[in-house]
Amino acid sequence: MTIEEFFNAAIAALSIVEIDRAIDSFVQAHPPISWIPVGRENNRGAIEASADSGRSLVERLTNGVDAVLESEHETHRGIPDCRSPKEAAMAWLSVPENGLSELTASRRRDLSKRVTVELFPGEGRKSRTVSVRDLGIGLNPAEMPMTILSLNESNKMQKHYLAGTYGQGGSSTFAASRYTLIASRKIGGTSIGFTLVRFLDLPPDQYKTGHYVYLAYASQILSIDAAEQDFPSGTLVRHYGYDLTNYSSPLGPGSVYGLLNQILFDPVLPVWLDNRIHNYRRVIKGSRSALNGAVDEGDESRGPTLSHSVRMFYVSLGEFGRVGVEYWVLEAPTQEKKRPIAAFVNPAKPIVLSLNGQNHGEMPQSLIKKEADLPYLALRFIGHIDCNSLTPTAKRQLFVSNREEARGGVVYQQIQDEVIKVLRSDDELARLNAEAREHGARERDEVAVAQIRREVARLLRTHGLDIAEPVGARAQPGNDTEPPVNPRPPRPPHPLRVIDLQDPPTFVHIIWGENEPIRFYPQQRRYIRIETDANSTYHNPDDPNRSRINIAVTEPLSLLVRGSTPLQSGRMRAIVEAASQVTVGQSGLLRVELTRTGLPVLTDERRFEIVERPAAVPDDRRITLPAFDIRPVEPSTDLWATLDWPDDLNEIASSAGMDRGTLVVHYSTAFPKYVSHLRDFERRDPAKAVSFTRRYEIWLVTHSLLLHHDETLGITRRAEADGDDVRERQERCRAATIAALFARREVQLEVDEE
Repeated sequence: MTIEEFFNAAIAALSIVEIDRAIDSFVQAHPPISWIPVGRENNRGAIEASADSGRSLVERLTNGVDAVLESEHETHRGIPDCRSPKEAAMAWLSVPENGLSELTASRRRDLSKRVTVELFPGEGRKSRTVSVRDLGIGLNPAEMPMTILSLNESNKMQKHYLAGTYGQGGSSTFAASRYTLIASRKIGGTSIGFTLVRFLDLPPDQYKTGHYVYLAYASQILSIDAAEQDFPSGTLVRHYGYDLTNYSSPLGPGSVYGLLNQILFDPVLPVWLDNRIHNYRRVIKGSRSALNGAVDEGDESRGPTLSHSVRMFYVSLGEFGRVGVEYWVLEAPTQEKKRPIAAFVNPAKPIVLSLNGQNHGEMPQSLIKKEADLPYLALRFIGHIDCNSLTPTAKRQLFVSNREEARGGVVYQQIQDEVIKVLRSDDELARLNAEAREHGARERDEVAVAQIRREVARLLRTHGLDIAEPVGARAQPGNDTEPPVNPRPPRPPHPLRVIDLQDPPTFVHIIWGENEPIRFYPQQRRYIRIETDANSTYHNPDDPNRSRINIAVTEPLSLLVRGSTPLQSGRMRAIVEAASQVTVGQSGLLRVELTRTGLPVLTDERRFEIVERPAAVPDDRRITLPAFDIRPVEPSTDLWATLDWPDDLNEIASSAGMDRGTLVVHYSTAFPKYVSHLRDFERRDPAKAVSFTRRYEIWLVTHSLLLHHDETLGITRRAEADGDDVRERQERCRAATIAALFARREVQLEVDEE
């Protein structure tokens, strides 16, 4: 077998059997072949750093996009000087600033053909054949050992227009493959260099482990000469025996299609997916483009139905640079479509942190449920944090080299705090949450509620809790419960009034109490709500110099304007922060000015004051248990879907969460242990069945309040991932089983006494 014959056989091979046969034939015909370590001899740690074969595949696609941008850099001779992949795509490929959703479907399709991923059946879902082909810069045979077959080289360190940095991301696909064929031709070159990568076990009596090696002939990369039409310039990487066990579905979250759109959340270039397993072809444009309304041939719908969205705006993080923030709220879950956001993000972590358009980390659902106080929107909300404008130092602190998760720390915490402030200040989110809450609420007998509160208080005191006030009562300010120094203004009435937009506009208002100053302590940041009847063209949050709405302060050394949200439907928010060295007692005016062509400027202002930073709560402070509400949930209702409860009735008994200062406990009316006892009492005495349910609710509320108490003291950790949610559900199922037994026993004692 000649080298040309070996190349043709390798290119034609689509299974392990075929590539094995080609390798065996070539090795027998050419004894001087050798297997050379990829990058270095001890390479297993670097290559096997990724835990997810799907994310590894994305790294190969990222390399393909980089190759296309490298080709465009050469074509345009590096003009203009682009400092990011996004700038490069805009300058050299005419991708709009707001991303791929602004392109036509035909233009997205044309661009996507420059980077293609093909899926072939192979031997099954644990052993697929996967090809990644780019029509980019390509490599000549001599370059391959120091580039695509290297580890941690500095080829891209100074190329800001490329996404790659560490020189190892794409190599992680070797760990998920039996063999990997790599073939490449550089633009303008006549030679095609090619090789195969595999894992080689070493003698265990001499080595602790094996390593990854590539095929060489006379210690050189194999190469042939071929016409351009036979193998166009660019690179082919084909993986044999690739493990796609977790992505075996044709579409949806468990598919390669879903994976690519989620991880390439906002790609700088589209990618073409050719799925030969399920027989379809699609443009991969990223979840962000789909959420912004982009539709391509083969898409199942005309885009998601949105209840609310906020366009990208930027927030300063001081010394760390700035981040872009945008979010979407989808239509409410139903029994037929329980997780509407699953087509776009991981529902357990629906807030995406992206760098160069790729998902580099996520924030948990608990941030929406608990910190942002929006529990009924958790399965409808998708957030996006664009981290491209962070400083290099901040990026290093935030992201790890394998791009699979964000690193906790001061930068992550500052971004998370900012997200919470953004969500808490959005009146429309508050309205949608209230609407969803009311949809699942039911009227309660006040006498029954009072009885439950008394019984819960008795049980908690029996448990040993020092309750500062009756459970469920409203806190009374006193020496140990001083009201906060800087309370947020009350939420607007529900529902929000519709603002009739005018051009020219007639008013602009700062939404705050007329006679109440806006209080800041040093370094405190507030989102100040503003209403106007001006349309959205009057405000540009990214460029204050082009905006006709200006935020100003009379004491600029006291307050700093850190940005603003877009103006939508007559509402926006100004991001204002007190300086770090501000003097307590300083005051001034915060002013909003709206310029109208040929007309007087519209203004509104509020007084602000700088106050002392509130003291930390002492560790030994008595805990005031919150008011509570308990609500039954039927499996057939949409509320069951809103709460993201499982279909298996044995797996869910109850859940609890804070909502506007009230601990709301939802419980399943179909939990088998509860139902069996309830049916028994209903057959004997309907009145006793009512008593049983009431006592069951008492025990569930008591358990939830104890968990809340421990969480407040930091004894238990908040659930932030799927695993923690499952453990909490299991704990609540055990508690519900015990609650049913105790409730049955109490009612039975009443029967015996009678």
